[in-house]
Order: sequence, then structure tokens, then C-alpha cells
Amino acid sequence: MLSRYFVFLFLVFSFMTRVNSQTFELPNIIGLENIENNNGVAVADYDGDNDLDVFIVANAVENPYNPASYSRLLRNNNDGSFTDVTNSSGLVNLLTLDDNIDQSSPTRMQEGFKYGAYWGDINNDGFPDILFTHYNKIQLFLNSGNSTFTDITTASGLPVTDNCINAGATWLDYNNDGYIDIYINDWRSCDTNKMYKNNGDETFTNVTETLGLTEITPRNSYSVMPFDVNSDGWMDIIVTNDFQKANYLYVNNSGQFFIEDAVSYGLDNSIDDMAMAISDFDLDGDFDFFHGGIDENSLLENNGNNNFTETSATYNITEAGWTWGAKFSDFDLDGDEDLFINNGFSEEPGPQQNIYYVNLHSQEVPLFEESPQYFLGPVTKSVEALDFDYDNDGDMDLIVTNSDGPILFYENKLINFDDDQTNLSWFKINLEGTISNRDAIGTTISLTTLDGTQKRYHSGVGFFGQSLKGVHFGLNEATQITELTITWPSGIVDTYSNLNTNITIRAIEGQGFEILDIQPSQKVYGCIDPSSCSYNPDATTDDGSCTYLETQNISGNTNSSFLRTETYNYNYGIDSTVSWQVTGGEILSGQGSSSLTVKWGIEESGRVSLIETSSLCSSLEVFKNIEIGANNLPENISIARLWNEILLEAIREDFSRPTVHARTLFHSSVAMYDIWAIYDEIANPYLIGNTVNGFVSELEEFSTNENFQESLNQAISYAMYRIISHRYQNSPGVNSTMTLVDMVMEKLGYDTSYSSFDYTNGNPADFGNYVGKNIIEYGLQDNSRESSGYDNEFYEPVNEPYYLDNDENVPINNPNRWQPLALENFIDQSGNITGENIPDFLSPEWGFVYGFALDDQDVTTYQRDFIYYNVFHDPLGPPQISELENDESEFYRWGFSMVSVWQSHLDPNDGVLWDISPNSIGNNDISSFPTNYSSYPSFYNFYEGGVNNNGHSINPITGNVYEPNIVPRGDYTRVLAEFWADGPDSETPPGHWFDILNYVSDHPQFEPRFSGEGEVLDILEWNVKSYFILGGGMHDAAISAWSIKGWYDYIRPLSAIRSMAENGQSTDNTQSNYNVLGLPLVENYIETVEEGDPLNSLGNNTGKIKLFTWLGHDSITYPQTDQAGVGWILAEDWYPYQRPTFVTPPFAGYVSGHSVFSRTAAELLTMMTGSEYFPGGLGEFRAKANEFLVFEEGPSVDVVLQWATYKDASDQTSLSRIWGGIHPPADDINGRFIGKIVAEDVYDFAVPYFNSTLSIDNNLETSNIIVYPNPTKNRELFISNTEINDIIEIFDIQGRKIKLNNQNYSEVNRTTKLKFNSVISKGMYLLKINDVSKMIIINN
Repeated sequence: MLSRYFVFLFLVFSFMTRVNSQTFELPNIIGLENIENNNGVAVADYDGDNDLDVFIVANAVENPYNPASYSRLLRNNNDGSFTDVTNSSGLVNLLTLDDNIDQSSPTRMQEGFKYGAYWGDINNDGFPDILFTHYNKIQLFLNSGNSTFTDITTASGLPVTDNCINAGATWLDYNNDGYIDIYINDWRSCDTNKMYKNNGDETFTNVTETLGLTEITPRNSYSVMPFDVNSDGWMDIIVTNDFQKANYLYVNNSGQFFIEDAVSYGLDNSIDDMAMAISDFDLDGDFDFFHGGIDENSLLENNGNNNFTETSATYNITEAGWTWGAKFSDFDLDGDEDLFINNGFSEEPGPQQNIYYVNLHSQEVPLFEESPQYFLGPVTKSVEALDFDYDNDGDMDLIVTNSDGPILFYENKLINFDDDQTNLSWFKINLEGTISNRDAIGTTISLTTLDGTQKRYHSGVGFFGQSLKGVHFGLNEATQITELTITWPSGIVDTYSNLNTNITIRAIEGQGFEILDIQPSQKVYGCIDPSSCSYNPDATTDDGSCTYLETQNISGNTNSSFLRTETYNYNYGIDSTVSWQVTGGEILSGQGSSSLTVKWGIEESGRVSLIETSSLCSSLEVFKNIEIGANNLPENISIARLWNEILLEAIREDFSRPTVHARTLFHSSVAMYDIWAIYDEIANPYLIGNTVNGFVSELEEFSTNENFQESLNQAISYAMYRIISHRYQNSPGVNSTMTLVDMVMEKLGYDTSYSSFDYTNGNPADFGNYVGKNIIEYGLQDNSRESSGYDNEFYEPVNEPYYLDNDENVPINNPNRWQPLALENFIDQSGNITGENIPDFLSPEWGFVYGFALDDQDVTTYQRDFIYYNVFHDPLGPPQISELENDESEFYRWGFSMVSVWQSHLDPNDGVLWDISPNSIGNNDISSFPTNYSSYPSFYNFYEGGVNNNGHSINPITGNVYEPNIVPRGDYTRVLAEFWADGPDSETPPGHWFDILNYVSDHPQFEPRFSGEGEVLDILEWNVKSYFILGGGMHDAAISAWSIKGWYDYIRPLSAIRSMAENGQSTDNTQSNYNVLGLPLVENYIETVEEGDPLNSLGNNTGKIKLFTWLGHDSITYPQTDQAGVGWILAEDWYPYQRPTFVTPPFAGYVSGHSVFSRTAAELLTMMTGSEYFPGGLGEFRAKANEFLVFEEGPSVDVVLQWATYKDASDQTSLSRIWGGIHPPADDINGRFIGKIVAEDVYDFAVPYFNSTLSIDNNLETSNIIVYPNPTKNRELFISNTEINDIIEIFDIQGRKIKLNNQNYSEVNRTTKLKFNSVISKGMYLLKINDVSKMIIINN
């Protein structure tokens, strides 16, 4: 069966006091689909076919990954539809990533960085040209007269880049020479707004200073209105200013100079003015102004002598929002101009209702009447409103742009092209100046009928736009125009009598007029939805006749909770298919079936929807809204898990900083563990109540006044809220992060403003705040330099930055040391624009940060240039290249050349298929890894990729063999490189392994038995313990890896390959391009460019080095559809397989952080779970075909990454960085070895905190005795305020007494010194002094 739906919204409003019942529609307009996130809009007949075409400005910097970031030129087809002709017109490359815009610090002027479009005929050839204003940039395009445009900005003399926030611009002829000049507003980024004089030859001259227009103190200017305020025949300028600064009125003195005199005319308005509109709204024969501001408006009424008084309340224009665009227009054709106002902002106050005021003056009611809200549609963050007669039917339609959503197009239905019943009349005039500027900007028109006289002013000025369109009059039911008077800017006055209504004329200055034969758009009504069952391919206007498949209801739970899995069902037709969509959660299974399994995320609400499709047509969307809450969390989701997921989301919204995120994951895990441990009868806290790394945390006795579980939930929530709020207060995603954590706290029923930490009253909220406070304070003294933004204290690179888009880089100073990269726009792995062209080395001094299980035996201290470096688990240095031919140079060249060779594996069309199942990949024991560089060639497969794998013969959990998983090698390698680069959601490697831990914990076959033994743990206990251990591991891994990176400061493949290529080749010493510092030649992979080579078409590349490798980003135009592929490129153009705005991480390569993090995590997961295998013997991640890859199309097939063991996953991580072009083999293996050591130390150090059978009768903090340092340093411990006869004892965690052989007492300072010998292993112990006790940690 079929059902019928009206797919456009009728918005109707009527007023008892009004003559004409106004009707608007929000129709589906062909050509206006998918246009969203815009600023300015302007119309003109750019192609001369007598209908108005539209240019809409996208607010974002053009980005090939974001289609909405491209502005659009839409050609009016005069049949009710538009065609996007942007690319063919040449109006492209308006503000791109190449313009090096710092997007990390957006202005509050308006959303985005592209602002306005301004039509104007600069050379009087009859073809409208267009100017664009952007952040730091202006562009002028000349209309060639054949529907194409040419960028003439540079040739015109206008500044292409000006470091100004070019908020607005206006064409006007200030000197009456017949050519339009341009005034450009700056939002106080430069020293002044500017006027550019049109020289009459398509060039412009800056005449700001000459004309006396230089601002004394720059203001935040928005809009410009040219208006002859003193009627002297010279165009004056009104400028609106933000931040309650008075507006300007620049009075023109015969085109020679201007004088600011807003006060004398009452035009010095100061309400944060943004919008400005002009009208004779009260029909008294003079022009008035409307100004929109923040939460107030001004209606400046002309007193008859061009002096103005604010009268908004008098006329009922009182409703206000955060106003941007505003337009006067006679929408209801009753003979006076109504007013439409845009409201809302991207920040506070957020979306607001736009306002439509109906003018009642033509009915002799001196008021405006606010329209019903339902006419206006949704609340929005609107920017500009533009009135124009898009279909040439005589009534004014309206287009509204929104900064964070789709445009709204209101079609006025008072008159329709096929409507022969209307009695309403209208009149339009297209103006053409001859003595005046051709666009006739500044013309006034007076029109008289038997109903009275109306006046219009022609400027085309809008907010972020200027249009060239006919001047429109609504004439109610008048049938004759008794007189029409046109006063041109030149002073010429043309008067005409007895004209018909309902016509459009072209009036030419001093030469009369002609009636234009313009027919209304001949719309073909019908269904325009191709998915409908009644689609009419000839239709241009939707008439509501679309029919669709009849639908059923979706069944399933509408009230769910965070991270809960739900099933939704839908019964569809036997010959149909369904496509499900979910927002607020993820689809686990069932896509395309009648039963969908969804896991809801941490969202306020969710939505599940589908479209049913048969062989002929589809249904409308069927949907169900879901309320998501914090009550009734799934049994496997503890409060700790919930907050860990929230933290991971905060990390995804932050800058990509693995060291910083590992530290925060550790500190947050300590907070949750310590809270649990303090409430637990057996476990001992790590930080709270202890002295750690010199930080003293006190803990007084208290008893909770809530039930046990609620106390834990509340305390953990408050602690995590405080930590996340503090740590991410300067994150680029702070708004979304705080929205998330505030929402969760509200759903949990916790007051975020509650900040007390006096926990002794038993309030768990106080205790959570106290723990959060301690963690924050500990972090501020842990040597991470958090308080100064984690900056570097001493480190300076030895190599000059390498400019990727510059062919004249200086030769590298030291090819063994790290080289900074200079990018026009650096976007980190999390997608954040940092605002830095040359990113600093991240955390080279991280070796001084306090760790977890790291101790003095793990560290070696080096000095270079009077700067000390702590290096943990020093693996000694990577291979160095030198002019001396030796093994190290050979290993250097071999390793970096292998990176290029492996990138030849990134082509899914090379015919190479691999089985990537655990049957073929994995099961490589770390004891078989090479321990010296000379053994690397026998470990890595230089030509084919990968390593020699043993594979797993069977799945030990199921007893079955692993099924083959055969995919193109080029898909596997690309997915592997992207997956491990930053995690599926950019949580960086430390967060990625927390994701994997959560994946393991969620597995239905997983039982949370610690070390795989004993009783099944409560899920909260499992979470806090496993997070505590993994957090400590990730933190120590970060300190170890980055301490090595900082000291050895090793070069990355991008710099190494390009620098070697600049030197030539190091294989054949008989050739002129031989250099021992060059790349080794590898047949079919690394060769010399010869005469006749396609790479030598101009003959200037002879002797250079070429690589058979990934072709890079120059071969990708559209990432959604293009693949770079593999082929020959010049080595000097080689790129890693990374985003073009990221290229390579901003820190040294050796050792690989991924290798250290991943091996640490894999070993810890093995120890914590008691099994080296993933639950069920298999871990998986699915990368969907043509969806997963980011900067090129792919993979060509679904690729399912599979791992039998955690260590298999870790090993694949390491190899992914070689295929990704980020690390050579030298960075890899030592990183894996270090990861294993870190994991073993962390596990041994952490577990004793869980298993103490001792109880602390009295806390040392209640006495005067002080124990320090705790943990010990140099295996020494001091106890102050003791007596010589005090009984001092030490017990291990199992309660066994430890013999003390070295104990000394000083009577001078009453301090006992204990010296522990090497027999006592490091770990946690109980110190008892008489009847008081204290947990201590003995370090080596």
C-alpha cells in the first residue's frame, strides 16, 4: 500500500487587522539541498537572463573533507529550481587551508572565517563582478561575460592578505565619477577600516588616509550604508560598530575628504550595532534606519530633516535577540515595508527565534505587529536574511542563512505564476546609471498610486552581502501608477506618469525606460523526490504529491541508559530492504535486517531511524527518539567505566598529546582507585593519605553517611568532574567536553556547583572533591609543566625547520637529529588546528616527570649543552649516518629506505592478497626479536613487508582453526596504518589501549578474575584495579619513551629520506650523483632519474633520486573518491601515509611511542586477565569499505583486523608505523623491549596495593611523626620526632616481619634513619612505630 505525505511545510499566519493574508512555504527547492553552515548571501543576475542568481558564503575554511565548507554560486533556472555552477564559474579557492588561517582561535565576530559576498559592476560593462571578505583576506573576481569569473585581486591593487577581520564591505561611488568604489570594514584586527578608490581601469587605490577616513581608535565595525544624509549630492557613509561603541557617520565633502559627525544627526547609536536596514517605514517621505544589536534594537526615525530619534518602543519593535541581519521588504504587498530580523549566536545565547514584524502603516495603524512564531520555523543561529523575487511572480521571497545548520528558504505564496485569482499588484524597477554609477547605488524612487506615495532607497546593502536586484513595490490592489520619480545619485531626476502595475521595467538614467518581458518561473508541479513512489523527473516544484511505501512502527525501549545495549525491531515488506541510522550510539549488528542491536553512547538522547526501500521506491524516514540516562546502567558498566569513557571523549576533543593524555589517564585512574581503596577493607590507596614524590596528602578518619555503593558513585563522580574540568579547561574542545560532563552530572543527580571538600562530615561529594583537589595539586608539582601549558623549558632543535612547500630549504645540519616541519596549517591527529606553523617538539624533557613504578635504577642522566636529560630504560642510540662508511651508516640507510619500499605496498590494486587472520599473522615470541641492528634484515621482510610469522594453528579457546581472512595487501596496510595512527576516534595510543581494555571487559566470554584466578570480581573493583595498572603502565611508558626521544633526538623518515635524496645515491661510486650520505639504490624501488624519464620531462631532474612508493597527496583531489596509488615520484617529494596537514608527529622518532605503549599494554592485559588471548581467542576491528580511510578512498573491501593475543595486536601496531612512514625499524624493536620491562615493573609495583592483609590501627598523620621520603630514595628512609627507645618494625604486604640491619638514631634532631639492603625487594611495606603505622614504598 502507498501513503501520501506533504513533504514541505506550510507556514501560514493571518491577522485580523491586516488586509492581505500572508502565506509562506518552506518548500523543497532543487539545488538548495545540503547547503549549511553559512554566513553571507547575495543575489544578482550574473548571466543576464533576467532572473536572480544566488551566491551563498560557507563560513568554514575550504576543506576537501568537509563539503559544507565550500561557498556556492547557484544559477536560477527560472523554473523554480537552481543549479550549482560554482566550479564551472571559477569562483573557487576562496579561503583554503593553503591560506594558513589560524583556526584554533576563532573570532567572536561571527562563526567561521569566510564572511561576505558583494556584487558590483566595477567596470560598467553590465556584468556584475563580485568581492569576497574573509578573515585576513579579500578576493575580487571579474565577470568575463560568459558565465565565468577571473580572480583579479592582485592585479586590481587590492590586498590579497591584510591580517584584518574583514567583516563587511559596500560598493558606493563616493566621488561621483561613475565608478563604484569599495569601503571595507575591519573588526578591530587592523588599525582602521579602509576605502579603495576605483581608478576606472579595473584597479583600485587605497585612499583612506587621503580622505580622512583613518580611525583614531579602531572599532569593531560590521555594516556600511552609503546615504546622502545632508542631501548635498555626495554620498556619505554610515558604519555600525560593535561593543557599545558609537556608530560612525562620515560626511562627504565634495568627494575630497570626509568628516565624522554622527552626533549632529543622531546617528551615533551604540547598542553593539551589527545589522542596518533602511526604509520609509512610516510613509512620511523620508528614510529611517533600523539597527540590530545584542538584546536590543533601535529604530532611528527621521525627523524630516535627516536628524534621527530612537523610537522602537513607539512602533512596537521591542522583541530583541542577538540580532545580525535585518531586512525591510513589503512581503504582504500592502504598500508598506515589513521587517524581518535574524537572531542567535554560535556561543551564548545559542539558537534564538527569528522575528517577523508586519507593518500596519498602510492600514493607518502606526505600529508593527509581531508575527506568530510558527511562521518562522525552528529556532536557529541565523546570520543573514535576504529578500528577492526568485521566481519573478511579483512577491518577495526570503532566504535565511544559519551559522550551524541548513539555509531556510521561504517562498512567498501570495502570488503564483498560475494564479489568476489574485487582485494584488506590484511593480519592479531595474536601474541602470549612465552619468551615475551603472549599478545606480544611492538612487531614490518615489511611486504614487491612488492609495498614496511610497519611497525606496536603492543600495543592495545587507549584512555580509550586497545584492544587485530590482527595486520592488507592493501596491495592494492598485491598478495604475500615477507618477514614478527616480532621483539618481548624479542629481538627474526622471519622472514618468500613468504606468501599469504588475510589470518590471528597466529605467536608464536620463534615457527613459523599457518594459521587460519577464515571465514568472514556469514551474512544473509534481513530486521531485527521486526516492518517492510517484517521482516526476520533469517536476521542478514539489506540490505535496509524493507517495511513499507505507511504514510500520519501530519497536524497542525508548528509555535507556548510558552504554546500554538495546534491540530495535521493524517488520518490513517481503520485497523490501531497510537501511538503519543511529545517532547518539553505535550499531553493533543487524544493519539491513529487521532487528538492530544498538549500544547507546554517553549522550543526552538518541535516535534510531530507517528507510524502507523496494525495487520501485522508498518510504519516508521512520524513527524513534530515545531518552538516555544515568539510571539503571548495565551490569557490566561501573561508575569508573562511565567516567573513563567520558575522559576518553575529552581526550578526543583535545590536542593530540600522548604524553599528556597518558598522565591524565593515570592520574584519573589513581583518583578512582584510591576512592575505592579507601572505602575497601583490604586495599590501600596510592596517593591519598600518603607521601608520593614529595607530595604530602593527608587523610583523616571519616564514616560515610550514604550507602556504600552510592558513596563510591558520588565520590568518584565528583573527583572525576573536578579533574576533567581542570585538565581540559584550555582544550580546543572545552565547550563540548564541559557540556558532556555537566550533562552526565545532571543525569546522575549531582550538583556541579557543589565544591566543598570537608569530607570529615561523611559526605561522599566532599570526599570526591577532596580527592580531585589532591590529584590536581599533585599534578601541578610533578615536573610536567602543566601550569605553563606543558611547554619546554630548555630544548631547542639543532636543525632548521623544513618547509614542506618550499623548494629552497637549507641543507639539514645534522641528519641524525630531529628536524621541525613547517606546515601552512598544522592539524594534529585529533583534527585540531593548533595555530602553529612550526609545531614544537612535544615533551622532550618528559624524563623529569614523576612516574609510577620507575625508580633510580631505571634512569641514566645525560648532559648536552649544559642541559640534563633523564633517560629511563636507556636502549643506547639508534644507527647514525656519517661520511665514514661503516655499519651504522649502512643500517641507517637500510632502515629508512625500507620505509619507502614498504609504502609501495599501499596499493590495493597490485594483485597481492594476504591472509591476515591469526592463522598467518602473529605468535612471535619477543625472545626471537633481533637484539642488534645487523640482525634486522633477517627479521623484517624488506621487499614484501611484514615479518616472518609463526601464526596460531588453532584457537585455544574454541579448539577450532582460525578461518582465513584474505584481503588485498594494499587495503590491509592502509587500514593498519590509519587504525593505529591515532585510534579509531583519535584518543592517541594510551587512550586506544584503554579502549581495548574496555572492549575486553565488555566481551560476553570475559570473566573479571584478577590474573585469571580467584573469585569473579565486582565490575567496579575490576575497573578500578585494571585502570590503575594500565594507567600506571601508560604513564611510565610515556616517560620512558619520551625521555629517550628527548635525549637521542632522532630524525624522522620524512627528513631522513628527503635529506639523503638531496645528497644523491650511496651505491654506485662511479656516478656523478654518488654521495655516502645519499640513498642506497634498490632496483625497482630506488633509482636514479635518467634522460627520457617521465619525471624528467623538463630535463631538470637528471641525476635526482626517484622512489617507487605511495604517490602522496598531490594525487588526491577528492578524498572521498580518489586514491593516490603507487608509482614513481621524486624522492624529494616523498610523504608519509598521513594527513597532508599533519605529515608526521612533532617529536623525535627513536624510540617508537606506539611500540612502547602497545607492548606495555599487551603485557599488562596478559597479566591482568591471566591469559595472553583475547576473550574467545579473537579480537577484531572492522573497517568498512570506502568509509574508514580519511584522506583517500578506501579500503576497497571490508577489512577486519584480527588478533589472537594482545601481543599480536601490539606487534601489528609497531609494523603499522613503518607502513605509515612514521618510523624506521630502528625505532621499533627497542620500543617493544622497553614496553615489556615497563609492564613487568608496573605490575609488580601495583599489585601489592590490592592484597594487603594488614590493617592500619592508627594513621601516622594523627601523630607528630613524619616519614620521608616515601617512596624511598637510595633505599633510605627517615623518621622524625622519634625517641631512641621507640620500637620500629617493618612488615611485608603478607604480614611477615622484615629484619632491619641498618638503623641509626640522631639525638640532635630526634630522627631515625633506616637503610634497606638489596635483599629487601622494592614494593609496598608496613612501617610500625610503637602503636602507629604507615604504608611505605621501598624503591631501588
